[in-house]
Amino acid sequence: MTSKNNTIALIFATLVLLLWASVATAFKIALRMLTPFELLFLSSLVSFFALTVIMLITGRFRSLANISRRDMFKLVLAGVLNPTIYYLMLFKAYDMLPAQFAQAVNFTWPLVIVVFAMILKQEKFHVLRVLALCVSFGGALVVVLGGNSMPGGISIPGVLLAFSTAFIWASYWMITKTIKIDAVTSLWVPFTTGAIILSVLALWFFRPEPLSFSALAGAGYVGLFEMSITFLFWLIALRKTTSTALISNFIYAVPFVSLLCIRFILNEPIQPTTLIGLLMIAGGIIAQLFIHSSENKKRV
Repeated sequence: MTSKNNTIALIFATLVLLLWASVATAFKIALRMLTPFELLFLSSLVSFFALTVIMLITGRFRSLANISRRDMFKLVLAGVLNPTIYYLMLFKAYDMLPAQFAQAVNFTWPLVIVVFAMILKQEKFHVLRVLALCVSFGGALVVVLGGNSMPGGISIPGVLLAFSTAFIWASYWMITKTIKIDAVTSLWVPFTTGAIILSVLALWFFRPEPLSFSALAGAGYVGLFEMSITFLFWLIALRKTTSTALISNFIYAVPFVSLLCIRFILNEPIQPTTLIGLLMIAGGIIAQLFIHSSENKKRV
């Protein structure tokens, strides 16, 4: 049974890897037909409906009554950050930048979480941790500088926007990590909040003319496989496996597999500096994990 569960976990983890690796390409394709707000509005609605169906099937709506007012407030606040602000900024960054640069700079979010944790004294200050951070942020700088060799250069406002999304995501993560409810419900409440806010904003910012099937399909893909269903697959993989560390590390392969999609589907030439920078970013993140694991062993 253990072997079977591990096989199932690997299958779902691989599916998650492939789906999340495809979304940077999906963003760029959808943004050819939609504005960043239109993509956000439509994909958030798709995600909201998908999560609502999951909540109904699994009987999780009953658990909403057990959420304290304090935690519900945190979840609503989280919904203002993600999907509302985070994805609007992210889609705008992808609209302004080649996909390889937007996704590489956005990948700095685990580093920002570490910085926040040290500032809030949830993580111990460590010289090696700071060095690892410097390596990763240096990798982001390598990616950005490599963009100067492309025709037309690279949009600095776009880079700043992509980097800012890491702070929004880190803030969202810091708010939600202390709430002790299941992951599906902790997604449903923020996405319900986002759907309400975006529906009101759509009265002013959503164009009235009919959208093509391709545009709707692109938004549907993003809503299902970036924002909702893939998180469920990820939870299944984590619950089935006997090695959480192994499955968790799949996430660090996403940007590299994503480069293949960007190269062969978008036909976007991949800069050598993008690959070097991503390796530096990922290396710094993995070093942080080893430092954190070492500190936990010392506490024990």
